[in-house]
Amino acid sequence: MIAMKRLLLLLAVYMSAISVFADKLPKSVEKARNAVASVVTYKQGVLLNNGTALFVGDKGELLSSRSLFVGADSAVVIDVKGVVHPVKHILGVNEILDCIRVRVAPSKKIKSLPVSHTPVADDELLYLLGYGMGKGGFVENTIVERVDSIYSCAYYTLKKPMESRFLSLPIVNAGGEFVAMMQPAATGDTINSYAIGASVLSMLEPTVATYGRGFYHQMGIRTALPSSKENALSCLYMQAMVGDSVSYRSVIDEFIANYPDSYEGYISRAEYEALFLRDMELAEQSWNRALKLSKGVAEVHFGKAKVINAILLSGDSISHPSLSFENALAEFDRAIELDNQSLYVVAKADMLFSHGRFTDAAKCYESLSVTDVRGPETFAKAAKCYNEVGNYEKSVALLDSAVNSFDESSIKSAAPYILTRALVYSAAEKYRNAILDFNRYEELVSTTLGADFYYLRSQVELKAKMYQLALNDIDSAISLAPQNVSYYIEKGVLCYRVKFSEEGLRVLKEAEALAPQQPDIHYLLGRLYMQKGDSKEAASCLKKAIELGHPDAEAVLKQIVN
Repeated sequence: MIAMKRLLLLLAVYMSAISVFADKLPKSVEKARNAVASVVTYKQGVLLNNGTALFVGDKGELLSSRSLFVGADSAVVIDVKGVVHPVKHILGVNEILDCIRVRVAPSKKIKSLPVSHTPVADDELLYLLGYGMGKGGFVENTIVERVDSIYSCAYYTLKKPMESRFLSLPIVNAGGEFVAMMQPAATGDTINSYAIGASVLSMLEPTVATYGRGFYHQMGIRTALPSSKENALSCLYMQAMVGDSVSYRSVIDEFIANYPDSYEGYISRAEYEALFLRDMELAEQSWNRALKLSKGVAEVHFGKAKVINAILLSGDSISHPSLSFENALAEFDRAIELDNQSLYVVAKADMLFSHGRFTDAAKCYESLSVTDVRGPETFAKAAKCYNEVGNYEKSVALLDSAVNSFDESSIKSAAPYILTRALVYSAAEKYRNAILDFNRYEELVSTTLGADFYYLRSQVELKAKMYQLALNDIDSAISLAPQNVSYYIEKGVLCYRVKFSEEGLRVLKEAEALAPQQPDIHYLLGRLYMQKGDSKEAASCLKKAIELGHPDAEAVLKQIVN
């Protein structure tokens, strides 16, 4: 009985609404029709889609259906007066809710709808606004059957069958305020239609994670920077890493236009002018502008130093007074003087190392041992500097510090530094110490070792006169890389040195089967046969080596002949 009364009540309201709609449309609703627009999208100049959009806000912004823009590289909006407005930017997209917010050039002549922030109640009468020039657009009323929520937005079920012409139509209340936008039809539903609440507008903005990606990347219409300066700056920095030079420059220009008093935009522009255009005069002007706006913050000097160093290392032959190692170093020093950040010191040390200033670089790295970046990587970098100048004792001491940075629970992470220390010991001719580190490294990462590790250790073991261990490691290398002929040859050399003639001949015969035209194989076979006392076979192998161009084979053959 209660259900029947409710049905009769709704029917009465519905009929009343139709009567009101037919006789007297609220003035605010009539006025709201001026904010409805037609949107037309194109791909390479060919019509792609057309539908409805709605002007909201006072900056030329519109809300429409995302599906209309799929694959588009340009779009225009036509208002009720027939004025065409090219779409300049995508402001935000929500693929799930099929919504897109775009922007045209702002104009005082554009009529926008105010947005309602009052929740719509069940059974409330609302109005769908269709586009038409002048008064040609249609208005249809509807009643809210149910109000749900999706992604913190109101989601309305309407007592109205969905029609294709309703897609993305704005819905207003009796006060002419925008409350919702029509959604695509639900599969199989021929009774109701659905609309997403106006609060979806606040969701339509790219984030640092989505800017330039996904749907934003698929459209030829450029995405605007987020409204937050902090997020816009993050997007600018990200575009510098992933964008092409054209899109990066457009993002820089947009950031500067939005935040003309922010020095960060001018730093980015200077980097673009120097690195992409190779125009140092323009870059200097942008750096000077950044310095003026920032009152000399360290970040400007740091950015300039990095750019100068990058150009110097690129090998480009461009000439400009600012492009010198001394100038880059001075900019780093100025940045550190203004703000002694570890990041700046590391960058300075890296530059010194890349230009062969190893002792100065080492001092920079070592100065970080009392800062927040103290750690194994910094010790290892300093060790590498001392290794370059032959100060192996200092290098080992720093690598000791790197290894000691790890406790027993994380000792596996010390493996790369232990391997590096092994190589330093080997360079210092402390072969036994090197082998101990190689063995420790093997214990820590045994499941990931390759043939090159065993070959490398065998060479150190050979220098340490630990011949059997060297043979074992060469065998391991061969088993892991059976097609690498050089390992067979190395074993052949080792067998010759320790007078394991039979084993040497066996392994070199295997190598000959893999690479019959390799002269070193035939030369070593000749030497091993000589060692065994088989002059006939030795001479045959050496002659083959001579044919293949081995430089020493002929002299050795003469020893047999004579």
